[in-house]
Amino acid sequence: MEAEIKGSKFTIVHCRNAVDSWSESISHLEKAKAKSMLMRMTLQLGRLADGQRMSKENCPKEGSLPPLKGNKRSFYAMKRIPIRGYFWQSQAKELTIFVSHYIYKDHSKLRQKDTARVCKNWRRIEEDGNDH
Repeated sequence: MEAEIKGSKFTIVHCRNAVDSWSESISHLEKAKAKSMLMRMTLQLGRLADGQRMSKENCPKEGSLPPLKGNKRSFYAMKRIPIRGYFWQSQAKELTIFVSHYIYKDHSKLRQKDTARVCKNWRRIEEDGNDH
C-alpha cells in the first residue's frame, strides 16, 4: 500500500500508521486473498483519487467528525469485505483525502474506538495543522 496516491482530482494521503494498519488487517487473510484484496483496494482508492462516483454500498458514510467552524462533517468507510478503510475529505488541505486507518472487520457495527481513532487523526490534521 502506497503512502500517497495522486489521482486526476484528489491526492489520497495515509495518516501515520495507516499503512501499518493495512498490513495488520490483511494479515488475517490467506496469502492469495490478501494479494487480491490489495489489488481491489488499490483500484478503489484510485477511483476515489480520480473523483469517480463511489457507491453507497462500497463507500458508505460511516460516522460524524467533530464540527469545524460550525460545519458538520462526516467520515466514510472504504469497504472491501472484510477490510474497511476510514477516510475523510480535508478542509485544511485542498483536494486531499486522508485515510485514517484500516481494520479487519468481522462485525457489522462501527466501534467507538474506530470513531475515536478517526477523530484523533482528524483533529491533528484539520485543527492542529500537523502533517499526516
